[in-house]
Amino acid sequence: MRLDDLKILESSLQNSLHAHLARIIPFRVQCAYKHDTLWVLAQHPADVEIDSDDTFRVLEQALQAEQPKTALAVKLYLRTEGDRRPYSQQKFSVYPTVKPAIHGEAAPEMTVNNEERVTVKRALNGKTPMKSIPISEALLPSSDRSSAVIMGEIVSNERHEIPAENALVKIDDERFSSNLESSIAPNPPAINPPSPTPVATKRNILLPILGGLGAIAVGSGAGYMGTRPCVFGACTILGSATQVAQSSFDTVNNPRSTGKDILFAQQQLHQSVVTLESIPVWSGSYDTAQQSLKATTPQINHLDMTVEAMNKGFRATSLVKTPPIPLVRWQESKRLWVESIASLGKVPNNSKIYPLAQQKLTEYQAKLGNIEQRIGAETTANEALKSSISESTLAIQSQTVAKTLPEWQAVKAIWDKIDKKLTNIPPTTIAYTQAQELLRTARPQITVATEKVAEETKATQNYNIAIKSATDAKLAQKNNQLPVAVQQWNQAVVAIQSIPQTSTVFNLAKPLVFEYTKSFQRAEEQLKNGEKTVRATQDLQRTCAGTPQICTYIVTNKEIIVRFTPLYSSTVMQTANTALDRNNVTAKAGILSHVNTLGDALQTISENAKLPISVYTADGKQIQTYRPR
Repeated sequence: MRLDDLKILESSLQNSLHAHLARIIPFRVQCAYKHDTLWVLAQHPADVEIDSDDTFRVLEQALQAEQPKTALAVKLYLRTEGDRRPYSQQKFSVYPTVKPAIHGEAAPEMTVNNEERVTVKRALNGKTPMKSIPISEALLPSSDRSSAVIMGEIVSNERHEIPAENALVKIDDERFSSNLESSIAPNPPAINPPSPTPVATKRNILLPILGGLGAIAVGSGAGYMGTRPCVFGACTILGSATQVAQSSFDTVNNPRSTGKDILFAQQQLHQSVVTLESIPVWSGSYDTAQQSLKATTPQINHLDMTVEAMNKGFRATSLVKTPPIPLVRWQESKRLWVESIASLGKVPNNSKIYPLAQQKLTEYQAKLGNIEQRIGAETTANEALKSSISESTLAIQSQTVAKTLPEWQAVKAIWDKIDKKLTNIPPTTIAYTQAQELLRTARPQITVATEKVAEETKATQNYNIAIKSATDAKLAQKNNQLPVAVQQWNQAVVAIQSIPQTSTVFNLAKPLVFEYTKSFQRAEEQLKNGEKTVRATQDLQRTCAGTPQICTYIVTNKEIIVRFTPLYSSTVMQTANTALDRNNVTAKAGILSHVNTLGDALQTISENAKLPISVYTADGKQIQTYRPR
């Protein structure tokens, strides 16, 4: 099988995968043919999960559609980028279509021998491969090595039929082997050719395995040269390759093209290059093909670079699609966006791919900005959660020993700070769930601290009010301002009694409760007595008033002393004597009524003031005493 036929087969299989699978997966397919067996390796990004059975089915159907001329043994491998080993393998055989031997009988389809199919899988995530894939650890390639060498090593390490050399066995001659390696990866590691094998008789015979991939070549060198394209007649594939390239560039620059369209255009461009490279040097169209290659190859490189950036963008988006998303995945997504943007920035402005690269560059820069914001939010949330956990421990320790108001205020300040930090953690961050759990634990403690601070604050305020009111009351009593004194003592008692026993101030307030209560009672008694004295004074003032003035008085806390004035006494005596001399009954009755009225008034004053009243003549002789009844 010619190596350029293998390239066409690789492109065909890649197209089949991209066309038939439900989503775009950037597969890379490599083929090799050895010992009458076709080897196919399909590789995909490590962060993309695929259905291996579905993938094998698509590859198998694509191979069946090629209609081989002879029976063909096939080995399929699946592997992820960056992994050293394939994780799944399937073996089967396909057979050529058999034409019907009897008129009217349907021809049997090309078949796969189910008895020969063997599928081997291994677990992913770094687990040891199953022994059914016996690939030597020492010969496994790293992720940055050539895929051609990788394919060769897989082919050359099957224990039951592989020679010891870790190289891709030559299939036709040295030129085809070299083309296979150089077409898959630039600057591959040197490979030592293996020793001749028992199948050397087939070295110069092109096996007609895949009839749909190229012409059958049997015979000597001259016969082979005649089978090459564009040797005889018009070179139709040159124009076709040019049209395919132009159509692909139009697709790339169409704003409505989807990612799947761009991938298909990329594959078409690569296939056009394969077509152009197949035109031999002895063809009259060789120079034109080379000029077309020279113009197209840089554009393809730019497109490859852009598609690779788009693949990284797809992976970057996939990493942060399903919440909750840890910080390390946000950072990995950022790394992929940065790499994508860097790759897109390398596309020159004179390239046909430049408009697409600039479109993606603008789009990716915006997405990178969003990712950086999310990283900032995650970082801030993680720091807030971490500090809140540490501060919670400190708050609990401080709360255990807190007694005074300043100590409880310090505890509350810590809890308030924790509450604010945890409340501000966005629900979109991975720290949110743990923050909410910590809040549920912290909120009861926050309530305790808040209530304790309020209690101590109120107790301290009431204690200070009581002390000040007592001081003001004493001063009022000293200044004989009994109403003010009573008011201040009452305020002091109310304040001192409102201090709860659970507060630290209570021990200071307790001995003052009795003292302030007694002082208030004494002041209240003094005020009552004072009020009686004032009223008695006012009543005496009205009673003693007259012309001439009837009496004078002295009011004390124990008694009231009333003394008739000399003028009043002489006037009454003179009036009485006149009435007697003239035997004036009316005058006598008037004097008697006046004396009785004065006596009733003094009795009433005595009862209201709850004090005895002693009445004296002008010369100091006591003539009457009134006592409260």
